[in-house]
Amino acid sequence: MSAMRPLTRTDRGSAVAEALVAAALAGVALAAIALVARLAGAGLRVARDTSTALALAETQLEALRTGPRDDGTDEVVADGVRFTRTWTAIGGRGLPTRVAVEVTWPDHRVGLETGVLR
Repeated sequence: MSAMRPLTRTDRGSAVAEALVAAALAGVALAAIALVARLAGAGLRVARDTSTALALAETQLEALRTGPRDDGTDEVVADGVRFTRTWTAIGGRGLPTRVAVEVTWPDHRVGLETGVLR
């Protein structure tokens, strides 16, 4: 069994330094966690908006496949985001009609297209 020795002045100083280092490391870890959480949130927003844009494009594409094929554009607001849809129909008269829909929103864009025989 070892005998306990009394703390000296230098031992107390190193305890304070260890506490400061531990606090600094904890701060760095918390900052890293906050950054990852922010990036994850931004990624989820982009995924949600992309899913909404694809649903809007698919809805318009199906409308073009079954109905009149006039070119056009409209705006849709979903989840507080303004989406702009633009659609075109090219061809026809015995050839497949190429119908395309593009949906844009701030800093992003998705598009779908297909051919229609009729």
